[in-house]
Amino acid sequence: MQSKSFSFRKAISGIFHTSSRTDHSAVSAGNIDPTSSQPIGGRVDIAIGAIPYISPIAGILLQALKMRDEVKVYTEEWGVVMQKLANVGSVVVDVGEMCRMHDLKEDELPPTLRATLLSLQTDLDGIISALQECAEVKGIKKVLLRTDMLRKVKQYDGKLSNVLQVFQARLSLTILTQSIQERKIVMTTSPGPTPEITSMPSKPQIFFGRDTELAQIIHMIFTNIGSHPAHIAILGPGGHGKTTLANAVLTMTVSKNTLVMLDFSFLSGSDASWSHIHSALVAKECILCLDNFESPWDQDGDTKHSVEQLLSRITELQSVTVLITMRGTERPARTHWTKPTLLPLQTLSHDAGRQIWQEISDNYDESAEKLLNAVDYVPLAIDLLAHLSQVTPPSLLWKEWCKKQTGILQRGQAHKLLNVEYSIQLSIDSGRMKANPSARDLLGVLSMLPDGMHIKQVDKFEEILGDIEMHSGLHVLQQCSLIIMSGERYQTHPIIRHFCNKQGFMSPRHEASLKEFYITLASSHLQQAHNYDEMVLEVNNTKAMLFGLLESNYADHSKVVKAIINFISLHQSIGDLSDRLISQTIEFVQQKNGATSLLVECLQAWGNLYQFSGNMKGAKEKMQEAENMRKLDEAEKCFQKALEFHKTANSVLWQGNDHKGLGDTYLGLENFSEAEASYQKALELHKTANLPYGQGQDYEGLGNVYLELHKLDLADASFQNALNYLGAAQNSLGQGYALNGLGRVLIERSQFKEAKSMLEKAQIIFEEVQDAGWTKYNQKFLNDVTSKMGAGFSDVRTLAG
Repeated sequence: MQSKSFSFRKAISGIFHTSSRTDHSAVSAGNIDPTSSQPIGGRVDIAIGAIPYISPIAGILLQALKMRDEVKVYTEEWGVVMQKLANVGSVVVDVGEMCRMHDLKEDELPPTLRATLLSLQTDLDGIISALQECAEVKGIKKVLLRTDMLRKVKQYDGKLSNVLQVFQARLSLTILTQSIQERKIVMTTSPGPTPEITSMPSKPQIFFGRDTELAQIIHMIFTNIGSHPAHIAILGPGGHGKTTLANAVLTMTVSKNTLVMLDFSFLSGSDASWSHIHSALVAKECILCLDNFESPWDQDGDTKHSVEQLLSRITELQSVTVLITMRGTERPARTHWTKPTLLPLQTLSHDAGRQIWQEISDNYDESAEKLLNAVDYVPLAIDLLAHLSQVTPPSLLWKEWCKKQTGILQRGQAHKLLNVEYSIQLSIDSGRMKANPSARDLLGVLSMLPDGMHIKQVDKFEEILGDIEMHSGLHVLQQCSLIIMSGERYQTHPIIRHFCNKQGFMSPRHEASLKEFYITLASSHLQQAHNYDEMVLEVNNTKAMLFGLLESNYADHSKVVKAIINFISLHQSIGDLSDRLISQTIEFVQQKNGATSLLVECLQAWGNLYQFSGNMKGAKEKMQEAENMRKLDEAEKCFQKALEFHKTANSVLWQGNDHKGLGDTYLGLENFSEAEASYQKALELHKTANLPYGQGQDYEGLGNVYLELHKLDLADASFQNALNYLGAAQNSLGQGYALNGLGRVLIERSQFKEAKSMLEKAQIIFEEVQDAGWTKYNQKFLNDVTSKMGAGFSDVRTLAG
């Protein structure tokens, strides 16, 4: 650490060197206040004495130097920050030199530079506070607070890097604006061969999250002054703020001295056009900005060649700095682009997205947070949502998003800056996409896969899909920024995925092939290594596909359910203990009136999942449900066999009893249509046999079915008939069942007083016959009705289950 300490001391000493009037050791030790009017000497004397904006920064740097030796912990990490502080100090000296050369006073500093100096001072103050905190860490706190303290060090290290980059770029800008004396001309789109002269682009008033890119472009422009002018391409998907960034660059670099050209989209390769263009460009040193360059460039081969040839001619001129914006990731050929090239724009950070929303609408809340996450911080989507939230609250926007998704991302006009779907469609309709039909088909496939396509699976998918040229399709989709390479996966952005699924980009044949592939994969034996590896690789896509199959009209229900049950085992092995898939599968089986054996298997899988996660109570409950289902399944088989026997024996009474038993079984399985049919058949047979008790039981069963289906009038009539027939049969317990049923119907109708009376009558019967189970069950309804009556409820649907 001595070398780092020495290099920092040396840098500070070089910056704040003193003349014979000042003792060097006193300054280094911090005994001389650098913010005072006392001269320090050398060129810093000018910077500090004449520019108060710089004076506090110099003082902070000296204070940091002093504290460096007091920090006894995390010294290696702080050493990196200290080196960057030395670099900041060097730039501060350059500002002083600039002020001296141009004889600038405090109020004459450009506003952008003043703002940067103030921001730098704030960041340096934070570093001093962090240094102070580290200096005070003693003993065991060094260990306990290590993670938190190192996080702060890393935070300031990253912030210093960004601040220094922006600061240097703006310093170069300020120096340039003091030296160029030519007039400003702005050229925009014109239908004829001669560009129209108009006004400068306006400075973006809402601009967050692109400081790093802005600083890099500014640095590239001014680093090349006097040598080779910069040639810069701002690339990225539609809606990612390329034009906004270009405008920010222009308003920072263009003074009254600079020539700028915008939207020069009438480009052609003719000599006549070139004559006009050349005359305009060589007249003055200028910056030429070609916005939406993909429009003239992304055409057939001859047109593209002509446009690239003309751009090459322009970029050969030593008086022209060229800045283009275009969709995609590919730069035009025949031009030498300044290195290092600017990476394609990505989505914004969380903080930048929140700042944009607040600036536009000032109502950022939990729903706004959900919306930004849903659109994955795409600048255009954030802008549109924030403007929409000025009228519609974020909570309602979120509900609308859940229904319409990308359909709400528009402000009423078919324009790329006002409608996200229109902007996406422009990319999909590009020349490169039209020239490769496989690219569009492949985009539909990838939009079905939330986890994208792993590079190891490319050949497998080419085999599965058959007629799609995978490699060329992937290449074109990347060129057009419709997919990205994330790690080792080709992925679509969530917004593009939503749009493509909404528009039905997936062909039925490809969709069917994908479904079969993932059902087969989910059904694979986990014990085989190659199966397991592929299942893990595709686990998120498989899960999404299985959820989709539960909502589709896939014919073989049993095949899907068995695949899911097998897939749940993979869930457990990789630590995914969510029960949402198996829960939805059980609902699916019940809705489709699937076999009871399938329900039993699902419940067992659910129980195993709970057991694996340590939820022993939940595991026991699901296993008990599975056992009950198994018994009901066995009961159904027994009643069916008994029914066949009694039909052969021509026993009407026992056939009725068998159908009544089947009705009870189907009711327990929540197969309400089969239960109703069985009870109706039992009622018909018991009437033929003139058995009041049997008819009463059949009506009581029908009442329960209709109550479950919320057919309250039918339920009421059925329970009344049950009460009458069971009364005639002098069956007290049966009458108690019917009274309980009538009480539950009255609860559903919110007639609490009448319901209480009916339930009290039932309670008397259950207590008299000493049926503990029904006594407890009926009392639960009584307690709830009494509670609701006391609370003044007037519309309660279900009080107890």
